[in-house]
Amino acid sequence: MALFENSKAGERFINPIMSATSSTPVKLMACAIAIGLLAGYGAVGFRIAISEIQQLFYGADSHGVVAQAIELPWWQIVAAPMIGGLIVGLFWKYILPRHRSQGVADVIEAVIVNRGKMKLIPGLGGLFINALTLGCGGSSGREGPVVHFSALIASQIGQWLRMPSRYYMTLIACGVSSGVAASFNAPIAGMFFALEVVVGSLATQAFAPIVIASVIGTVVSRVYLGDYPAFIIPNYEIVSLWEFPAIALLGVVSAIVSLIFIWSIGFTERTIDRFRLPEVLRPVAGGAVLGIIAVFVPQIIGVGYEATDSALKGQYPLIILLMLIVVKTIAVGITFGSRFGGGFFSPSLFIGAMTGGAFGLIAAAAFPEMAASHGLYAIIGMSAVAASVLGAPISTILIVFELTGDYKISIAVMVAVSVATLISKNIYGRSIFQTQLLNRNVDVNESRALRLLSFRQVRGIMDREFIEIPKHTDMKELRKIIRNTNHDKFVVVEPETHEFIGCIDYSDLKAGLFGDEPLDHMTAQDLMHDDGPVLFPDTSLKNALEIIGKSDTENIPVINRANERRLIGILHQKDLLRAYNAALLSAQDDTRDRVFK
Repeated sequence: MALFENSKAGERFINPIMSATSSTPVKLMACAIAIGLLAGYGAVGFRIAISEIQQLFYGADSHGVVAQAIELPWWQIVAAPMIGGLIVGLFWKYILPRHRSQGVADVIEAVIVNRGKMKLIPGLGGLFINALTLGCGGSSGREGPVVHFSALIASQIGQWLRMPSRYYMTLIACGVSSGVAASFNAPIAGMFFALEVVVGSLATQAFAPIVIASVIGTVVSRVYLGDYPAFIIPNYEIVSLWEFPAIALLGVVSAIVSLIFIWSIGFTERTIDRFRLPEVLRPVAGGAVLGIIAVFVPQIIGVGYEATDSALKGQYPLIILLMLIVVKTIAVGITFGSRFGGGFFSPSLFIGAMTGGAFGLIAAAAFPEMAASHGLYAIIGMSAVAASVLGAPISTILIVFELTGDYKISIAVMVAVSVATLISKNIYGRSIFQTQLLNRNVDVNESRALRLLSFRQVRGIMDREFIEIPKHTDMKELRKIIRNTNHDKFVVVEPETHEFIGCIDYSDLKAGLFGDEPLDHMTAQDLMHDDGPVLFPDTSLKNALEIIGKSDTENIPVINRANERRLIGILHQKDLLRAYNAALLSAQDDTRDRVFK
């Protein structure tokens, strides 16, 4: 539903604005200002909500939850995520069934699949679950929910003002840039994150509105939270230029860690699925495991910036750093596998900081004269892992530069990030957001035409008129059937159950009907072939296009289910190609609409 839909008051408010801002650039700039303000306040409000929930469960906010958890009784630490998990389970079961928490992947999906249209109620429900997750002890990040909420605001404004769909990508990019900028107090990084991750391109003619929204989000954050970066980093220096080979090696290690992290999310979710827990109890069980882990390792609670900050300041020994890499990875997997909410930005920064810190300590032990502080390596590792996980190397480099303001450190970060992203892209080829989308049958790397076909099913274009031939039909009867029909595809079935058993093509009929010697003793079953492919009514047209291309056939039977094999239709190649051509034209129209003049 659209924000203020069917509201007469909204109509009276909109009309003067629309008449006063008839120029498209003016409309976009006005929307960018509004989106920047709302997204900035949304980011601030989300942080406050998390802190209030943490105060309720732990008696401390994000900046002191680890220290406070050490003083709490073990049962309270275990109970907090279990209670939160119960609320989450009941919410998904009875309030918003068949929905889930939402993040950056959902924003990308909305842009490339739904042309920027996002639904309000599921988005607000997901925001509530995300805040509850981070407040009760779930181990995830806050930036993903902020990105989604900011994009949701932008989409709702577009729907409220009834703007053409070609403007929605720009509006959503404005929201994302403002949300990220407000979260990190980094306006340049916020702008580039929107372009790099959500839009998927740095080339846009809507650059000015995105910049304006990013700046406004930063201003709102500084007014309410102060002019402080997300992390206060000491002044580190690179000791020697000979450290750059070690920094490149850290990029290799970061790529390996990021790939393990992405794999672990899916592995943990599949493992939890095998237990077949009731929907309500799944987050409760996950919360219990998280609580038990937090009793011994409280650093996993919530966003984890307190522990990340300690790693950046070089306050953890090697054994703690290595342990936190493993435990945090497990905790994040359990959080998402249990249907809690949150994002991946903070966990990737956490794990990267621990990876870099551990690498720095090992490097310092091997080459004490040349190695810089392991806190510096924590910064570099944080950047390299986050860039590989999120698929955002440029944004990550800019975040570090805005946090440190140091060119030398930024150069080291660029080396590590380049190596890490090069390796991870060549080995795996997808960010964690693209992996999530691929699990939903959305491939951001494929053409829009194929993407459109992936959401259409065979049942929509299959031919329901066909000739069924019982398997015992003799040649005399077969000749009569062929003379009285214009069909060129004949299917052989069981006479009573209509179960599909094979096909007869004209090439199969040559010998039986037109050969030199009559073969009247043969039946339809003798002429048919059963080695061709079959489709189901819910097969996507994209998959059908691949199957029909590999099989080199013009018609494929459609059966109801693999076990019954009852014939329900025929998919003709010409109908499939007609659907593909229509998708190509639609994709061309959409691309043309995205070009702003």
